[in-house]
Amino acid sequence: MNSFLGIWEEFVSIATFGNNLDKMILSKVKVEFSKDEVRIIANDEFTKSWIENNYLDRIKSLYNYYEMKVTVILNKKDDSGNTEGKETSKEDIEKDQKIGKKGNSTSSLETKPDVKVLESQKGDNTTNKNLNPRYTFSNFVVGPSNEFSYHAAQNVARIPGGMYNPLFIYGGVGLGKTHLLQAIAHEVISKNKLKKVMYITSEQFINDFFKAMNDKNLHSFRIKYREADVLLIDDVQFFKSSMKQVMEELFHTFNKLFHDRKQMVFSSDRSPKELSEFSDRMRSRFESGLTVFIDKPDFETRLKIVEAKFKNEGIEAPEDVINFIANNINDNVRSLESAVLKVIAYSSFSKKNIELNIVKTLLSELAGANENSKLELKSGENEIIVNYTIDEIIDVVTNYYGISKNEVLNNLRQDKFILARNLIIYIAKRITNMSFSQIGELLNRNHSTVLRAYEKMESLLKRDLLLKEQLKEILTLLKSKKNVA
Repeated sequence: MNSFLGIWEEFVSIATFGNNLDKMILSKVKVEFSKDEVRIIANDEFTKSWIENNYLDRIKSLYNYYEMKVTVILNKKDDSGNTEGKETSKEDIEKDQKIGKKGNSTSSLETKPDVKVLESQKGDNTTNKNLNPRYTFSNFVVGPSNEFSYHAAQNVARIPGGMYNPLFIYGGVGLGKTHLLQAIAHEVISKNKLKKVMYITSEQFINDFFKAMNDKNLHSFRIKYREADVLLIDDVQFFKSSMKQVMEELFHTFNKLFHDRKQMVFSSDRSPKELSEFSDRMRSRFESGLTVFIDKPDFETRLKIVEAKFKNEGIEAPEDVINFIANNINDNVRSLESAVLKVIAYSSFSKKNIELNIVKTLLSELAGANENSKLELKSGENEIIVNYTIDEIIDVVTNYYGISKNEVLNNLRQDKFILARNLIIYIAKRITNMSFSQIGELLNRNHSTVLRAYEKMESLLKRDLLLKEQLKEILTLLKSKKNVA
């Protein structure tokens, strides 16, 4: 069988698993292969459009590994009734098989640029460039949300194959999982250049397996993966139960490395228990070591991240700009870094200093392109930052709760006074340009007290629906006081 046809059939089997309609449509198309092209021949315009809209990107990604162009064409007949697309000839098959055999050696698999293999014992450190040089422990900003994961990763890098094997790191998108995996790789290599360290994504593992299978070269694939000293696989949630051969290979690779006391590190967007695509036996193996969670960074950590990013780029940003970015971009680390780079790029291109009014405009545009990153209060109500004073905020909050200004500003510990005081701090930070230090000065509180109050309100508003409604009403009163629509 044509080696590339085997890849196509495997793709159809996996992509249409549980979907009989898709399977029926894809199984009826004709596929032709040449040295550098895959031609998918559809019998009608509907099928052509359907493949282009639903599957073409994935098919291109699959064959891009072999540097093959993918096109979808209509099956047009000539006057004699013959179709335009010819049958795959014996010569074509033999040609494709020769192409497949070119990668039969272990080295050809290992030097494929999208598979990040680091084998220092071969005396070739050029593959170290496949790791992001910025993703080191020294560049990782530590806070309460990621502290446990950070120290676990450091321990693994110090003692690979030790107590925490495997290490399983999970959490949302853009929170630093990839950073930690690559930091482990960098650290191990820096301490022992003879270690065979391999960092890959789940997609790379899958592609590498299918290539080895179609090249009839699984032996080299197994040597490559099962002889690693440290194996780090990113985003394991993309493995699918329908990929039975891949799953089996991963299972046996795990067993071999574990038996040899070689370190394994995995990352995912969910915990091992939630990885429904995996068998019970594989989930239990993921859980057999140490499982750690990375959460979204709190405000103080976001401040550190923004400061560090500006510093790394050699930029000294004003405090109000740093505060504003940390306040308003709160979904993940990647978004924070993207916001900082946008500000730096604008300043560089426009030859203008970084100022708060410019940053507000820039980040409003950034938020407009991402529904999840809107500059908004935690209550969910969009707020226009205007020139409120702390006294105006205090007046509205105290009137709303029926208490006096003195009761709020004094150290009275009843719940209603504490709530009002914390809300004043929270609102002041969200809708004015004041720093925590400035707010603390006006309320006779120190910086750390104000910061704790803000974070407490931030946490409460995530789960207290009544408090959210009260905040909305207070904001409405503030707006009416300023005549802001």
